[in-house]
Amino acid sequence: MSGGLAVGVGSGVALDEIERLARALQWAAQQCHEVAVRIPPLRTGESAGRDADLWEAQGSVRRSIEQLGALSAALRTAAGLYDAAEQTAARAVETLAAQLAAAAGLVLSRLGVLLLPGVLFAASRVALVWGLVPAEHQDATVEALVPAVAPLLSEPGVLEVLRVALSLADDAALGTVGVPPVLAGVLGETGLGLSGIDTAALAVAGLAALAGASGTDPVRVDRAGSDLRRGGESRPVAAPGSLADRVGRIPDAAAPIVIERYTLPDGSPHVEVYIAGTDAHAPMGGEQPWDMASNVAIIGRADASSVQAVRAALAAEGVTDQTSIVFTGYSQGGAIATVLAESGDYRTTGLVTVGAPSGGLPVRGDYPAIVIEHREDLVPVLSGIRRDTTAVIVRGDAFSGGTTPEGVLPAHEFERYQRTASAADAHVSAALRAAIDALPHAEAAGVRSAYTATRIPRPAAE
Repeated sequence: MSGGLAVGVGSGVALDEIERLARALQWAAQQCHEVAVRIPPLRTGESAGRDADLWEAQGSVRRSIEQLGALSAALRTAAGLYDAAEQTAARAVETLAAQLAAAAGLVLSRLGVLLLPGVLFAASRVALVWGLVPAEHQDATVEALVPAVAPLLSEPGVLEVLRVALSLADDAALGTVGVPPVLAGVLGETGLGLSGIDTAALAVAGLAALAGASGTDPVRVDRAGSDLRRGGESRPVAAPGSLADRVGRIPDAAAPIVIERYTLPDGSPHVEVYIAGTDAHAPMGGEQPWDMASNVAIIGRADASSVQAVRAALAAEGVTDQTSIVFTGYSQGGAIATVLAESGDYRTTGLVTVGAPSGGLPVRGDYPAIVIEHREDLVPVLSGIRRDTTAVIVRGDAFSGGTTPEGVLPAHEFERYQRTASAADAHVSAALRAAIDALPHAEAAGVRSAYTATRIPRPAAE
């Protein structure tokens, strides 16, 4: 990957270079110490003059050891202060931006009252002309526009602007309905958190449910390969040994849940859970729970059908709140993994997500958490600005050579995330290495089971 990987902890700046320099200074201090202890003790007699020089050299080395140690500690302190200052500044800027967005919404709402008749008249004329265009020409026009628009959805600068715009949309909406800008800032995500992307997504989920496309209907799960005579297929499996190994085990949406059961070296039970991404072809609110309706429900922090399905599969495998569990997911599966890891219902011992719209979901648990994103991927942007997380964030380039492949959302392709996970395994970041090493590792083989899921629509109210 041309741009390499950027690694940071939480939502602040990536401080790995400072940490590496501090470790290098510590190493230099240790080398100086080893030199100092090899200097022989001061003797008397003919060699006293030479020994005096050695004594002076030893004193100089010891002073260097103290200075290197102090500099290493000072670098770490400065890094911590810089990170705190950056987060404070970012929060202040976002608060101001929220107030400006609310003010803009307030002004535009007033202008809208004056301009609405003209806008409606122009829109009706455009719709009339478009309706006169033959259907085949309409399709050709749309097909011609897609190649022109698609590259913008893979442009990192555009995506960052979109991420901020989505985070400020609720503030603009508050201003539109007449809420004063200062109050909008207090109510929004940088204040009391009463409004935000999650509340907007929850409203969308409610409207979708009213239209018959609920993302929170109950589900049924079945072990893959099950029939009336047997309880489903299970097979032996070796324990995962790396990030790329874990990511490579994420299934597709046909059987979206894979659970592997192991025994750790201390004899305690351990589970690895792999969760699929969204089924792009699934109709909203249909039988497939891994659809856009569940996506919206997750961002709105509702009990999405896909989240219910993973819970049911874990219960079927006998997982309790005492079972060590690592969640690994891609796209929607990464958001599901984050929700369950932070739910408090499980003994989470690790979290790995790739390409997930989980920026608005908090990660505060005392376990290793690794989030992998592509700079050109629209999907992680859809959850807005990441604020409340202690995860190690790995951001990489999906494309090499500065070229963007054709297609819709090419940076979100699973195969590209597999390659990025491999690059993360080889990265020298101290924070990333510590998180990878902290993930549980079973020595003996385990048992793998896969599950399908089917949404059961609630009966219509009479």
